[in-house]
Amino acid sequence: MTIDFRSFPLPLLTAVQIGVFLVSISLSANNLLAQDFAEQKAWQANMAAINLKVPKSFKIDEKAVRAAGIAKQSGKHIVLYTDVRDAKVGELISVFDKAFPQWCQLFDVNPKRADRWKMRVFLIANSKNTQRFKKSGLIPDDLPEFLAGYQRGPDIWLYLQPGDYYTSHLLIHEGTHAMMQWFLDGHGAPWYSEGMAELIGVHRWSDNTLKLNYRLQNRDEAPYWGRVKQIKDDWKTGQGMTLSDVLAIQPRAFLKVRAYSWSWAACDFFSNHSRTKELFPKVQKLTPLRPSVFNQKFRELMEPHWNELERDWALYISEMEYGYAVERGQISPAKRSNDETARFSIQSDRSWQLTDIKFEKGDRIEISSSGEFRVGQTEGSLDGSAPVAWPCQSNGITIDYYRGHPLGMLHAGLLNAEDNTPKDQIAGLINPVPIGVSSQFTAPHDGILCLRINESPASLDDNQGALEVRVEKLE
Repeated sequence: MTIDFRSFPLPLLTAVQIGVFLVSISLSANNLLAQDFAEQKAWQANMAAINLKVPKSFKIDEKAVRAAGIAKQSGKHIVLYTDVRDAKVGELISVFDKAFPQWCQLFDVNPKRADRWKMRVFLIANSKNTQRFKKSGLIPDDLPEFLAGYQRGPDIWLYLQPGDYYTSHLLIHEGTHAMMQWFLDGHGAPWYSEGMAELIGVHRWSDNTLKLNYRLQNRDEAPYWGRVKQIKDDWKTGQGMTLSDVLAIQPRAFLKVRAYSWSWAACDFFSNHSRTKELFPKVQKLTPLRPSVFNQKFRELMEPHWNELERDWALYISEMEYGYAVERGQISPAKRSNDETARFSIQSDRSWQLTDIKFEKGDRIEISSSGEFRVGQTEGSLDGSAPVAWPCQSNGITIDYYRGHPLGMLHAGLLNAEDNTPKDQIAGLINPVPIGVSSQFTAPHDGILCLRINESPASLDDNQGALEVRVEKLE
């Protein structure tokens, strides 16, 4: 049986009832607008209480935003507006909120002072199609051109990036800029501003746990990031930068990824080198200064060690890898195991170790060694078996190779500290002499003897033990 619903009488609304209904809708809309205005006014007041020096932002027409199909989600320290239709967008709110206490610790900010700090973030799905955001007023006419993200006052604009990691990285990067502006009263020179944002933005997000300023172990942990590759490519093509070059990077250079890569590397280097890791946090106090003055004060702070830093920087760049441990990779003094003869204890968990023995070009040298150390280990098995260490002696082990020689093999190199450029000074370390248990060779140039086992500074953490090395100049 077919029922014709048209045969059932429908109640008729009187003109008065219709009027009441329309008034109700109007009042609801007005109440919503009033609520939106009140929320924005309270937010502006809270932000101004944190730092009056930061200019106020524009007012958002929430009605226009909703009409444009832009969604709004909030956390404790973030309000996210986006046209991205993906359930994972909610994770960005968690990432931002979990970054907040770590930012406070990194920048020595009292969390109570910053408790009401809340940024507005505009995440745009397609950098080629921003009409929704422009029509709803979320992209002001005076917003400058930007590559992927931009922060100004209490607002952050982001283009959705390929891969979840890179979008999170960009959000943390811009959030770092915001923390510096609000709580350090400035960003400092361009290299420092962008380098710190990159350094802190490198992160690990797993099981709802966030770690900022994370030491990446391989490129799979940071898809599409590409900073390590950029530096390696520049070094190979002779376009590497000195530390002085990095300090001189201009703002317009950051319209390309290359400037971010070198600035990140510099901040990683200064944060971890033994000469600067205690000094570098003090640089935060210089951020309100103009870039030229910032760089001048920075150089004055680092000047006593600058030549050594440029030398170790060149070595760092020459062996750039994911996981590079700066303090293990820098040149460190070799430990004498005998004061009367030229015997040294060469540690397996450090890179080049500088002896006190100088040679002139043409000198004949014999180096011999003994002892056993651990270099690397197998991974634990799924059945619960523990990792197994790889024992190694001076000839190295052929289970793996580094730069064409067996892993762990004893190498020698001459540091020419008197040469003109840092790259020339470390040329003898970039092209070392393989020694093994014992070897004789002729010094190719003047220099101070350095020794190490053959392994990347990115992989020295799990090594243990040392080699006993004897050095003799032959007639």
